[in-house]
Amino acid sequence: IMGIGHRVKSINNPDMRVQILKDYVRQHFPATPLLDYALEVEKITTSKKPNLILNVDGLIGVAFVDMLRNCGSFTREEADEYIDIGALNGIFVLGRSMGFIGHYLDQKRLKQGLYRHPWDDISYVLPEHMSM
Repeated sequence: IMGIGHRVKSINNPDMRVQILKDYVRQHFPATPLLDYALEVEKITTSKKPNLILNVDGLIGVAFVDMLRNCGSFTREEADEYIDIGALNGIFVLGRSMGFIGHYLDQKRLKQGLYRHPWDDISYVLPEHMSM
């Protein structure tokens, strides 16, 4: 499930970014039906495995949908159109782009080549019956 799960964080070792954002959304958004739903899903997933928590990307996604649908600036149809065309994907691309630029500038400042993660840690091997 996209937005659920973390490699390191778990129900016993929570991601404080998620808690801070969740508290902010609950305090400042007029309604949070999708966040409420995601937290109910999290109860089910963490009962199966403790690291199947609502992750920061999942929380940001549901928070933005709740904001679009409930802020009063858009009709439900307008909000859903923004969601359907993938407008929220830009937020995730933007965040990763800024992170990449930060890493690039750090490596330049340190006069090091651009860091490359070990290939065997990032490569995906397709099952034999599938090909690209």
